[in-house]
Amino acid sequence: MAALPAMRQLGCLRSLFKIQEAVQPQISRRFISTSYSQRPKPVPFPSNMPEQFLSQIPNRHQPQNAPKPIKVYPPPPSTRAVCKDPVASVTESQLAEIDPKGERKALFDYRRNPRSIKPGDIVRVTFKNGDPFNGVVLSIKLRGIDTSFLLRNELTRVTVEMSVKVFNPNVSSVEIVQRAERKPRRARLYYMRSRKHDRRSVESVAAAYVRQKKAFMGGGRQR
Repeated sequence: MAALPAMRQLGCLRSLFKIQEAVQPQISRRFISTSYSQRPKPVPFPSNMPEQFLSQIPNRHQPQNAPKPIKVYPPPPSTRAVCKDPVASVTESQLAEIDPKGERKALFDYRRNPRSIKPGDIVRVTFKNGDPFNGVVLSIKLRGIDTSFLLRNELTRVTVEMSVKVFNPNVSSVEIVQRAERKPRRARLYYMRSRKHDRRSVESVAAAYVRQKKAFMGGGRQR
């Protein structure tokens, strides 16, 4: 098949490319590279230079105008060496002020104190402002000064849950109304929210505890 006239020019271009590829490897290239050299250190003026030559030196290079050495001060003492854990030290100082005897801290330290409040116990919390609240302890969060516990109760057929801060200044007292019958296998009794395991209202148990307490303290007669 003969090549079309329109394709003859492409054939010429291809032949030129082949000639250029054959000639290109023979061309040698040269690269100019410079090596890095450090900046030379300034040479100080001789001390015995005559004064008539000092006037010929620029003012910025005069010996009296030479750069003065910078005074380096020692770093300040590190507070980390004195106080390695500042958060723990602040927490201890706050606990020493709020709970100096450590009674409330031991009341909720269920991991070390066997007589402390545990999940599943019925607790009565008395506030300085407001009515007391009774409920079943669902969980206890031991977080130092932010230790809190969750109570669950039923008031007027409405389930109510309250999270109480242990070291809240508004909390007047925390009393154990009734211990759990069995030792719970879990640290968080959230399954008691279901209808099958819900304790419902514990107001009757708390009212019996208050009457017994008044009779024991001599504040009233037991009926």
